[in-house]
Amino acid sequence: MSKDFELIGIVGCGKMGRIYRKVFDPLCDRFVIVDPRAADDREPRPYATLGDVPEDLFHRVQVWCICTPTENHFESLATILSRHPRARVIVEKPACLSFEVNPFQALLGKYREARVLLNRQYADSRAVREMVNALKRYDVEHIDLIRIEFSKDRRPDIDAGRFVDSHFGVLGYEWSHILTIIQQLFGQDDWATYRDLPSELQATFDHVQFVSELEEQTALPSGTKIELRSSMLGNYEFASFVPYDQLICHRYIEVNAGTIRFRLQLEPRDETRFTGPPFENHFRIEDGGDVLHDSTILDPFLPRFLQLTLNQLFQSDCPPIDWTPLERIISTRHSLRSHDDQNNLVAPAKTELRTGFD
Repeated sequence: MSKDFELIGIVGCGKMGRIYRKVFDPLCDRFVIVDPRAADDREPRPYATLGDVPEDLFHRVQVWCICTPTENHFESLATILSRHPRARVIVEKPACLSFEVNPFQALLGKYREARVLLNRQYADSRAVREMVNALKRYDVEHIDLIRIEFSKDRRPDIDAGRFVDSHFGVLGYEWSHILTIIQQLFGQDDWATYRDLPSELQATFDHVQFVSELEEQTALPSGTKIELRSSMLGNYEFASFVPYDQLICHRYIEVNAGTIRFRLQLEPRDETRFTGPPFENHFRIEDGGDVLHDSTILDPFLPRFLQLTLNQLFQSDCPPIDWTPLERIISTRHSLRSHDDQNNLVAPAKTELRTGFD
């Protein structure tokens, strides 16, 4: 049986690169792997650099997937487009380093026939969409509180050799997912208002990882309060309603409107430690002590979104990259960096921080 693609290229075959390969394996006959750290006996045998891929093979690759550490995204994309100006490329979040946004955008302007999209896997989550639809069904006109936490103990991954994002710190891992969900809970007007607002921040600084934990509190002019949190240390603050152990990811969303509370626990099990159905999400609606709705949503959002992105790259109306989540991340990073650069660690206005240096 012929597959949809003859060749897909994967740059960086770490954890995410292997996930891409697994997702695309049913769709693709062969892979071109580029990874200087890969074992020589791995099949297909990887090329150490993009420059090592032979010209005829390079141009037969229909889609490139950039899954390297963030610091290598822009360089990899520039190399791909210089060799194949009409290439189709998927880039892992959060796209690039903060000072590379303008060069990245200029590169896309130079190679106008290329198509480049980011992995924003929660943009097509059925579980998140169910929460958004529930807000409409319950005629929610005003949201009092949005609370989101995406936390995971990343220390075992880092000890095993997974890259450390010393540029963005914790902002480079889960924060773009958090903001993607905020976009769906908001309308465009509220999203535009939110991303320009100052926030109160509490951060745990790290000598290597820059910031290993971050909490943000923001209030919209409408009165909606937003509490966001992410930790790389396995510290979970927003209580789940699903039993779990200390090994799993904590992806929790809560929306309060009056007496009604909408709660969503997204896939609490790490993909290497399944103890139940994969892609299992839990959605609950409560009014005071009463449970109005309780359901399990099986949602393989990552494979589905990657396949959707793959298809979009070949459509005439391929959407442009939405830079607004990364712009918000960069703004937050700037506030944190301004604080971290001061010897006395005095917090800037509108920002409250705690340090892990004590």
